[in-house]
Amino acid sequence: MKYEIACVDDSKLNLDCIATILESDFLVHPFLSQNLFLSQIKLKQFDCIMLDLHMPEGDGFSLYEKVMAMPDFNGCPIFFISSDDSQESRIKSLTLGAVDFIPRAVPPLELIARLKGKMKFFQSHRNIIEFDGLKINLTLLKTFIGGVEIPLTFIELKILTLAIRHYPDALAKELIAEHVWKGVTVQDATIHTHVFNLNNKVASWSHEIQIAKGIGAQLIRKNL
Repeated sequence: MKYEIACVDDSKLNLDCIATILESDFLVHPFLSQNLFLSQIKLKQFDCIMLDLHMPEGDGFSLYEKVMAMPDFNGCPIFFISSDDSQESRIKSLTLGAVDFIPRAVPPLELIARLKGKMKFFQSHRNIIEFDGLKINLTLLKTFIGGVEIPLTFIELKILTLAIRHYPDALAKELIAEHVWKGVTVQDATIHTHVFNLNNKVASWSHEIQIAKGIGAQLIRKNL
């Protein structure tokens, strides 16, 4: 199965050239419009995204930030491609978090190799947990219920992840301490407080974490 790559560029000629270079190795989805691309990314998960740096609707940097802020973004590699090969553009691209900056003059075989390498790394390190309508993106450290982001603290995120991965088994408080606090001794009340706050934040979910005093905690389905 071919990797699916979204290419956003205001030049049809550029998109045609990229498609010709990549079509034997990738399934290319070209977008002349940023707005069209943003509407499609809500419906489809791509394996990679390539953004032109300079476009009339707004530069690639602002589009990158819009993608990163989307609740359904899967954290796939984002590349900038541009004829503007200035040091300033390279540094800004990598500082924002793009996985690579590709000048348009790059040889086709090198372009393919760079894309494949980054995508293989992403696929092998992808950390997405989905459980009964709840989704955790461990790459972005974001949690969603029904596509709506739930703002969790880092500790709450670790407790929730641990509970899902061990479901339906109970979690001993020693296991929670080891996973969340790296073995540091914590009081039962501290664990209870974080679990209580976590349950309040995911109140719309079908499950909750139940505290077993002196024992630990367990993820259970609510009696709806």
